[in-house]
Amino acid sequence: MKRTRSHSASRVVELYPLERSCSGCQQPLRERYHKRRWIVTLRGEWCVISHVLECQTPGCLAPSRSRRPEGEASFALPGYTFGLDVVARIGELRYRQHQTLLAIREQLRQEGVKLSVKEVELLSEVFLALVSTVAGDEASLVAELNKQGGIILAIDGVQPEKGNETLYLLRDTRSGRVLARPQFVIERDPRSRRVD
Repeated sequence: MKRTRSHSASRVVELYPLERSCSGCQQPLRERYHKRRWIVTLRGEWCVISHVLECQTPGCLAPSRSRRPEGEASFALPGYTFGLDVVARIGELRYRQHQTLLAIREQLRQEGVKLSVKEVELLSEVFLALVSTVAGDEASLVAELNKQGGIILAIDGVQPEKGNETLYLLRDTRSGRVLARPQFVIERDPRSRRVD
């Protein structure tokens, strides 16, 4: 039987969108709803409360759309419990240091992050997906971004351990989609050289 995590030691962070007034009527945006989410990072567990705002002024001519906090995606990917720093650390241990899934789990437990071997396996696959994601010429994505009226670009960088490479993600904060990432090389052979 799977045990649920205790959230008693979680640090709380509340996130709001940068845009706090309506571009159409200049009235303050009001909270539509908020979402609570627990995320495990290398620095501990966080309770992230994201406040989603929208214009609720009757007769406002601006298109009604919800504004999500831009910083929401810097903690973890949508739907994941473990933070981007944990994903990057697993990628570092798996693909640069060539450790086994069991060894990675034990290493992370020593660093204060408790997870199963199955979670390590899943997050190592997530890492590979992130380092190979590029929106490029994907026509459906470009059409989706045009339909929403453009993008608000956020650049997130995660360094799994001091002195190691930083994994950068370029993300549209409106849709939450990862758009691109700069070159990131996984050295499968310790004798290979880094290419930027």
